[in-house]
Amino acid sequence: MNAVTPLRILNFATFLQYQRFVMPISFLFYLHNGLNFSDFILFQSIFNITCLVAKIPMGFLGDIFSKKSMLIISYFLFMLRVILWIFFSGFYIVLAGEILYGLFKALYRGNVDSYIYDWLKKNNVEQNILPRYGKLSFWTSMGSALSCFVGVILYKAFGFRSILCIELILQIFALSLLFFIPNIKSKTVKKKSKKYFRALGVSVIRITRNVKVNYYVYYSAILTGLTGVFVWNFQPLLKASSAPIILFGIVSFVNQTLRGVGGLFAKQFTAKWHSKKLINIEYIATLCSFLLILSAYQMKNYIFISGVILTICLAICLFVIFNIYTVSKIHENTNDFNRATTSSTNTFFGDFASFFFLLSFKYLYDLCGITITLATFFILFSVLLFPRNKFLNKSV
Repeated sequence: MNAVTPLRILNFATFLQYQRFVMPISFLFYLHNGLNFSDFILFQSIFNITCLVAKIPMGFLGDIFSKKSMLIISYFLFMLRVILWIFFSGFYIVLAGEILYGLFKALYRGNVDSYIYDWLKKNNVEQNILPRYGKLSFWTSMGSALSCFVGVILYKAFGFRSILCIELILQIFALSLLFFIPNIKSKTVKKKSKKYFRALGVSVIRITRNVKVNYYVYYSAILTGLTGVFVWNFQPLLKASSAPIILFGIVSFVNQTLRGVGGLFAKQFTAKWHSKKLINIEYIATLCSFLLILSAYQMKNYIFISGVILTICLAICLFVIFNIYTVSKIHENTNDFNRATTSSTNTFFGDFASFFFLLSFKYLYDLCGITITLATFFILFSVLLFPRNKFLNKSV
């Protein structure tokens, strides 16, 4: 049992780090700082472009330096965001906070699953990457779920600044826990090697050409991008329907809880529904989600909207399962010396999709309104996500 202690520490640190009390009412936080819905969507796309630009270099650092140290730095970057929002306010302060969040995400996601895999391989149980990464996803979502429910209650009682101060205290505890996990030695490139950027480019090309994973990466990227489009419409929908504040916390709690359940049972689910079957399920879930959210904007009834959001959360749970499945397949087909870089390359595509879809959504919304925007997205993704079984047959 002692062998799993570092991963348990990492899971608990993750649970504390994801106590983000502003998250379920982030749209209200934007309004509090003088921003609007268009700014809200724009800043989320900027967050994703920050992840995009930083993703592969951050993962590459994890192949050069200690992945433990990269995780510590990532937590520190997020702490800076919280500190900034405690003491300052306004358009550029919110923007700076989202950029810091993007840097955190790039550094964290580029190294955390690689750290887990390296630890498992050191103990000769690397075949457990799917359930172990699923457990991390579970604790991530459980941390978010708890903070969503508690955050709304604390906000009603104390306001934004107080909940940010509580969040900062928990971030400090989470960062402290990371100092107790061990460094895991793995094959790395030499720090003074002239082949850094060549290795970087090779990793990008390799993952796009690898027929065993490239179509999983393709679908995963699109589903990751669409998850952002769906989720960032939840709070504006509730606000437009004059829903009570507590409902913001409830739907966010359910969303994060279902994501956690998806991570916890990813192995069992993909054992039965894998490859082509899983992608067919995702396709139907995506199209239904578009139709539901479009109808929700027409109804503007918060009871109906709540039901729609909870249904879409079930679809997002399936997206989480698919992404965990994709991560496991990539690690099965990756060498030790560029594991973090390749992992970052995978999430690079997801962040690009998130950036591009949200930015397109923002400008199409400004130009045509919400109904035409959602209808256009529905038609576009019914084509892009159509299952290409001929190519999937080549995959694992």
